[in-house]
Amino acid sequence: MRTQQTLAGVVLGIALFSAGLSNAFAADETLRSLAEKNNIYIGAILNSQWFGGGLPGQYEQIHKTQFNIVVAENEMKFDATEPSEGRFNYGNGDKMVKYAKANGMRVRGHALAWHSQVPGWVDQKYGKNKKELLRVLKNHIDNVVGHWKGQVDEWDVVNEAISNNEPQWRGYSVWYQGIGPEFIDSAFVWAHAADPNAELCYNDYNLEQGISPKAKAGFLLEQVKRWVANGIPIHCVGSQTHVEDTTTDKHFIGSPDSLRALAKELAKLNIKLKITELDIGFKSGINVSKSDLERQGKTFREYLDIILEEPNADTYLIWGVSDKWSWLGGLNRQKGLIYDDNLNPKPAFDSILVRLQNFEPPQDTAKKDTVVADTSKKDTTVKDTTVKDTTTAIAKSAGPGSVSMYVAGHTLFIAGANSAKVDVFDMQGRPVFSAKNVKGSIDLKDVSEGLYMVRVRDGSANLTKRIAIK
Repeated sequence: MRTQQTLAGVVLGIALFSAGLSNAFAADETLRSLAEKNNIYIGAILNSQWFGGGLPGQYEQIHKTQFNIVVAENEMKFDATEPSEGRFNYGNGDKMVKYAKANGMRVRGHALAWHSQVPGWVDQKYGKNKKELLRVLKNHIDNVVGHWKGQVDEWDVVNEAISNNEPQWRGYSVWYQGIGPEFIDSAFVWAHAADPNAELCYNDYNLEQGISPKAKAGFLLEQVKRWVANGIPIHCVGSQTHVEDTTTDKHFIGSPDSLRALAKELAKLNIKLKITELDIGFKSGINVSKSDLERQGKTFREYLDIILEEPNADTYLIWGVSDKWSWLGGLNRQKGLIYDDNLNPKPAFDSILVRLQNFEPPQDTAKKDTVVADTSKKDTTVKDTTVKDTTTAIAKSAGPGSVSMYVAGHTLFIAGANSAKVDVFDMQGRPVFSAKNVKGSIDLKDVSEGLYMVRVRDGSANLTKRIAIK
């Protein structure tokens, strides 16, 4: 968890604030530490390249530092875990589970029953033989879930079973063609029997496109109601949330408001909502501008708001780390993640970080009960209103590499940096000011009065503080 540095006093017109407007944010805060403070999970997949040792060490360092939940891109799917009948391959999955345990991460399993990545022997040997297909699916779930019982915290039991074109079950699944929709009910029952303590999810895409009866999410809601009424052991719905920027009318396909509406409807059924595969891409081949990336960051934040604000939402998982190693090229999309090709954080990372730093949960909203929030009251009756010389700066807070900063008037002073990059964000994570190669000080006269987050980076040194300019 995070640490804090206490300020020695109050300077006229300038202060650093925490939730009680009295402390500075520690320089070592990460997405992970802030997610844990806010009682949610934030994560990213481990790419297939990671399992083969094909990624630079910096990738794994970022992953285990910034995230507290993990899922395999492909390595726990049916074709990976049972490539031939009755011969199970757990090597890659075991590698990820071991990694997660060593780094204190929650583990998602993906996915048990899906129309895609089913090994050829299933259809070739059993085709539309209902009895045999039921046996095959049950045996697979029994073995895979049983192998990782107590180690995988939640499973995507059924993945993408709803058609894109109209609200009905997907017809070209080997499971649907051979068994019918009852394969879904059965899969949940068998998974629960194999590990009664695992959370079980239905997972799909385009759920952010509305909850009307003609939308995929509207159709799913009716199925969830039926499952709950019939005692089917389902605990969560995973929204993949693969969102695309149209770049023509300057908005993203898919609506955070629509996904929030789904979360609220699921809450009535005591079912969780999880964002399980988030990316926000642009059309391949176009030039993505700075303003495009800033708009992308705003959308990442709006989806994060759902997880922070809705009591039955607890997971925000991104389908990748760096744009260089992303599946989006297969969708004719690009630049959909929060780190660029060189593993540098993008505006989306900044937007997520600042939102996590500044979120204050409503007093009457209880998140999942695995962490007890600090609800102690701060003493607000005593305030130091002594007028001080405006040239007297607040106590410097040193970050990694001994970089420090302080503010006097509208000037930001920086010490311990040879050539710093300075970014100023509003309290929603939107960039308002940026400067490169700053030496010693920078004038913030064009920044309006209010609360801001300031980040100073110089090489590997990274210091972030909250300031108030009055």
